[in-house]
Order: sequence, then structure tokens, then C-alpha cells
Amino acid sequence: MAFLQWKADASGELEGTIDRAMASGSPPDATVETNTGSFTGRIDGRSVTLQIDFHTDYGNLSGGTLTLNVRQTDGSIRAVTYHRASPSDYNQALAALRNTVTRANGRAQQDQQIKQEIQALTDDYATVGKYKGSLKDDLSTLASDVSTAGDDLKTTHDDEKAVIAESSTSDASEVCVDADGVAVDADGVSVDADGASTDLVTITDDLSALRKTVSSLRSSLQAVQKDVPDYSGGNGRPSPADVEKAITGAKSFITDLVKQVNGDIDQINANVASAYGYAASASKAGSCGSASSAPAPIEHIK
Repeated sequence: MAFLQWKADASGELEGTIDRAMASGSPPDATVETNTGSFTGRIDGRSVTLQIDFHTDYGNLSGGTLTLNVRQTDGSIRAVTYHRASPSDYNQALAALRNTVTRANGRAQQDQQIKQEIQALTDDYATVGKYKGSLKDDLSTLASDVSTAGDDLKTTHDDEKAVIAESSTSDASEVCVDADGVAVDADGVSVDADGASTDLVTITDDLSALRKTVSSLRSSLQAVQKDVPDYSGGNGRPSPADVEKAITGAKSFITDLVKQVNGDIDQINANVASAYGYAASASKAGSCGSASSAPAPIEHIK
């Protein structure tokens, strides 16, 4: 918009100022730009000639209305109509323009925020499934290490039985050599337990990430429903029912997983304890001295 003010002398020559205000940019970053310029011209009856911004515009003045044929930047000419107004009118119009731009920015910011919230909800929903998949793989790796420990325990037990059998037929030095072999077997089971401990680091990390994502998913849904009460999902985005199902399913999955992992921990701890028990039995059978004690058991996860 523009506000023209001028003074004319008796011959019709005039000098004036033009104040302009316009919205610039796009929401949410739109602004109102203002500038002031000057012009000269002439009034001859109803005919008006103005020299503004290095070009000449022609028009007519009738009552409180000024119509100018204004040359545009593309070379075309467009009729622009001005109505009589006071500085107060201009100030009110400028304030209204600024308010309009502010509201448009606010709506765009809100729309942008809602878009981000829905994207966060969609991402969290997908990430819950991702971590569940990772934890299933982690469980498989742990189960493999537990199985290996079981196989090594069997070897330890077989070797222990062989030592006991030969303790009545061989000399002590041979028996103790074989008893040392049983101790090595037990250490092998302990190494398997160390592998399981490494698995548990990955499991606890993924489990922590899943719990955080479930919490974030709940918060994301609440944020979306607050700003979009009728949100229903669709177009690749989860519905509230989908999210609730994912949260419930993840919590149940976590409970079952912790129970299963702790069962595996109990099993491998028992394997280690049994292996060192076999080593102690073999050492005793040959009167070979005290065998090494079993390492501290692995703690349960929570």
C-alpha cells in the first residue's frame, strides 16, 4: 500500500512524499517492509502528472479519488486508485497489515510445528519396531552363546568323568595332567560366559533405547493430539490406535525379553558353576590340589 501527500502552488506545480508498506517473504518468515520517497508533479484541473521513482505517471483527480496510470516493472501500465486518507488512516492500515503478517507467520509456524510433531510421531513409531527387531537378533546371539557354553560344559563333564575313571588305574602325575585339562575346559565355559556378558551390553543398550523411544512415542502422540484433536493418521502415518498398540506391544515385549534374558543368565551361570565344580572334582580325584574358583556370576538385567 502507498500513502501520498503533496502541496501545490498557485500554478499547479507540486511536491510531495510517498510512504509505502508491503509484505515481503513467505510465512513463517514474512515481514513488512516500509520506505519513504519523494515526488514532483503538476495538477491541471482534474489532470495529474507525477514524477515518481524516475518515471512519469498520468492520471486524474476527482473528488477524493486519484487514479494514476502507473508503469509496471514489466513495462505494462496499470491503473492504480488512491482514496483520500489521513495520516491516522495510513497508520491504522499499516498496523492492520502488520497484524495480518504476524497472524500468517503464527499460523505457518503452528503448521510447521504440527508437521514436525507428526513426523516425530511417525519416526518414533518406526523406531520402536526397529529396536524390537534388533533385540530379537540380540536374543538369538545370546542364545547361541548359551548353547555353546552348554556344549563346552558337556565336554568338561566328559573329561571330568574320564579323570575320575583313570584315577584308580593311572599314576597321580598323569591324572593331574588330565585334571588340568578339565580346568582348561572350565575356563572355556567361563570364556563363553564372557561372550554372553558382551551380548548383554548390546542388549541393555538396545533395551534402554527401546524404552526411551516408547516414552518418546507416547509424548509425540500427546503433542499431536493436543494440536490436532481429530488426528487419525493415514498416508503412511500411524493412527492413535496404531500407536497405542505399538506401545502396549513394546511393553509386553520388554517384559518377556527381560524374563528370557535373565533365564539365559541363570543358565549360563549354572553352566559356569557346574564346569568349575567338575574341575574341582577332577582335581580332587587325583589329589592335585585346590582347583580355581568359579568367577562371579553375571547379574540379571532389569
